[in-house]
Amino acid sequence: MAINNLPIDGPLFAYKDGDRHKPLTKSTFIKTLKNTAKAAGYHAVQGHGIRIGATLEYLLRGVPFEVIKVKGRWASDAFQSYLRKHNQILALYIQAMPAGMATEFTRLAMPPVR
Repeated sequence: MAINNLPIDGPLFAYKDGDRHKPLTKSTFIKTLKNTAKAAGYHAVQGHGIRIGATLEYLLRGVPFEVIKVKGRWASDAFQSYLRKHNQILALYIQAMPAGMATEFTRLAMPPVR
């Protein structure tokens, strides 16, 4: 807020463009993230990847699945397929979790045993 010197009646998420303020849009936000990642030598991020990453972060912190579904506006359990693709990476985090959290997370992220 101090950097952009936002007007008191302006949008909460805005930025200065020349001599005026513009509301921050999703496309501008994603474009800025892509440019920043590229400048830092990382792969460009997509909006969907950010959403999946946030979901994963909340799960790893023990936030209940139903809360995450509401926060992320997930209409289905489709995100579980994304988490299953990362099960090798997640294995170390799951092993380090307290038993109760690990059980719930494993139920959501790992395929069922047949």
